[in-house]
Amino acid sequence: MIKILLLVIALIAGLIVGPDLAGNQGYVLISAANQTIEMSVSTLIILVVFAFAALFILEWLIRKIFSLSSSTRGWFSGRKSKKARALTNDGLLKLLEGDWKQSEKLVMKGAAHSDAPLLNYLAAAEAAQGRGDVDSRDRYLQQAADFGTDRLATSLTRAKLQFRQGQYEEALASLQGLVDANPRNPILLNLLKDTYLQLQDWQALLRLMPSLKRVKAVTDSEAEKLELKAECGLMAHIATQKGSDGLLAHWNSLSRAARQQPKLIACLVKQLISRHADSEAYIILRENLKKHPDENLISLVPELKLPDYHPAILKLQDLLRYNENNPVTHSALGQLYFREGKWTEARTHFEKALEIRPDVTDYAWLVDTLEKLNESGAANSLSREALKLALPHKE
Repeated sequence: MIKILLLVIALIAGLIVGPDLAGNQGYVLISAANQTIEMSVSTLIILVVFAFAALFILEWLIRKIFSLSSSTRGWFSGRKSKKARALTNDGLLKLLEGDWKQSEKLVMKGAAHSDAPLLNYLAAAEAAQGRGDVDSRDRYLQQAADFGTDRLATSLTRAKLQFRQGQYEEALASLQGLVDANPRNPILLNLLKDTYLQLQDWQALLRLMPSLKRVKAVTDSEAEKLELKAECGLMAHIATQKGSDGLLAHWNSLSRAARQQPKLIACLVKQLISRHADSEAYIILRENLKKHPDENLISLVPELKLPDYHPAILKLQDLLRYNENNPVTHSALGQLYFREGKWTEARTHFEKALEIRPDVTDYAWLVDTLEKLNESGAANSLSREALKLALPHKE
């Protein structure tokens, strides 16, 4: 615009000054090497003006040519991007449909001109794993990582695919470096939780629980179940590694609140029984039944192998004073009397338990007790009743 303005000013000046110079045009001599050029001043001015005009026109033509070339390149580039988007879209649809081979082919074909090539490589990695090609999966994941645009997305995808493939150690390695930078990411924390469960890394899972609760990645009910599973799993591991003494040492190191949870007490007692530490298990049961007459704990009493069942029988009878209609206590007493050969007392308690609620196991105990009492007819009749209870009801 400025150049055009200068040209117009020069022309106007020429029109104004031209008439004055018409009568006195002056003289210009230009000598270069052996060449000389002679002209009037007015002629020189006109040539200069035309030279400038020619330069302006030439510049404008050159800019137009380059602008056209750029527009052409933009058109071709836009066409390639549009085609890449279509290929990527079709590839992602094939991925959702489970057509792994076609999905991989389409998303990789569109990767070169894609607006978001990272998504293409991650989708290709998932498709490659879908058809069982782990090497190609890892190659696509590396290509995605080379972009460096979103390390979290790439690492999470890698860990998810490794987890699905059963590569739990590799998945854990992919996830561990992300926790410090993303401590509140629920997808990351849930995947880490599932990996710990598969690896049975109970201590790590227990350390993770506060973070899972904080971001509400699990409900209160789920958190309770997970903590119980982890604590019981840890006790089983310690019992295997260190025996009953190590297990009891670990139990005593737990908080008072944890040691008062009936479900955790039941885990401890089961582990002690499996290690043939029945006397220690009975002591723990006896002490806790005073405070928590929980049915799960009561049902464990008959599983104990004790040299003398009399103290256990007295304890269960004492519990009946507070709740005489507890079928689990009657069943436990019946089993202990059966072991001692006191068939009449066993029969009384099994029948009382069945009066309160029908139970296939108690029916079986009562049938055995009746046979010991030589009441085969009653035992056969009772067996039929138990069979009806055990078989699914038909509408």
